[in-house]
Amino acid sequence: MDMSNQDQNQIKILIADDDPISRKFLQKLLAEKVDADLLIACDGAEAWDMIQRQFAHIVIADWMMPGMDGIELCRKLREASFSRYVYIVLLTARDDQKDVLEGLNAGADDYVRKPFDPHELRLRINAGLRIVRLEEELARKNEQLQRLNLRLEEMARVDPLMQIGNRNSFYESIERHHNLALRYGQRYGLLMCDVDHFKLYNDTQGHQAGDKVLREVAKAIKLNIRPSDEVFRYGGEEIVVVLPEQGIEGAFSIAQRICQAVRALNILHPKGVDHMVTVSIGAATCEAGSRCRDWKDVLEDADRALYRAKGEGRDRVCRLNDPGAVSASVPQS
Repeated sequence: MDMSNQDQNQIKILIADDDPISRKFLQKLLAEKVDADLLIACDGAEAWDMIQRQFAHIVIADWMMPGMDGIELCRKLREASFSRYVYIVLLTARDDQKDVLEGLNAGADDYVRKPFDPHELRLRINAGLRIVRLEEELARKNEQLQRLNLRLEEMARVDPLMQIGNRNSFYESIERHHNLALRYGQRYGLLMCDVDHFKLYNDTQGHQAGDKVLREVAKAIKLNIRPSDEVFRYGGEEIVVVLPEQGIEGAFSIAQRICQAVRALNILHPKGVDHMVTVSIGAATCEAGSRCRDWKDVLEDADRALYRAKGEGRDRVCRLNDPGAVSASVPQS
């Protein structure tokens, strides 16, 4: 049951007793001696309805009540899927050991015999409060740990320099998209991008300047793709882009836009194409009739196309079996 609206910082105690005198006595005793919000129910059915709407950490229930008695209330509380533990104290005039065992077996944590001693009842309620507060603290720490684990999992999937996905997250993504392609006939595109003459840039400008270039290139790529596309650092200065539901013409167009965006950064490169930092890109797709029994085939096609772009002058996009590569500086017709 969703208890997201409950006040996590305030303990709530629900009193369920059909005897108005006993109910008022319990209410007065706890109001004076216990730091908690009190909820009052006249029988088990009202208590069950109330706790579903407003969670209570401790339930003090009389055993003998008309309709739903304390034993049945215990069982229903234990069968419910509350996000927090409910500590249950049964009040009973029964003193036979079998009755006590029946109450504990139904899910009660403690019992107090009637007529109860106020001092004994306070001590037992305080013991329950200690357990509830420990459980609340443990729950808070578990939530913090879960958030931390999620954060660590996210960090393990992101390249810390470029702030894009790393190779492991690329493998997860490409497996997912390839399986969809095989099962449902969905196509996808793949771009293998490489910063031109990056080693020479590092050697002449230094590694800090090189790291800045990689960050700027990754940012330019992210700004020139669709929200559904995914970007990953494949290794070194290589970046791979996964393009869901994209054919070769669309992939080629996006790749050319990326080339132009990187050139537009106007980062000077003493050994680069036209003395600028540029990228070369190989484009490939998996679609009906193409060679893509395995996603590694698509990656290999993109990688071979990238090498072709490098060999034909860099700062351009290539795909296999093209009549010719297209330079990023010249818009595709």
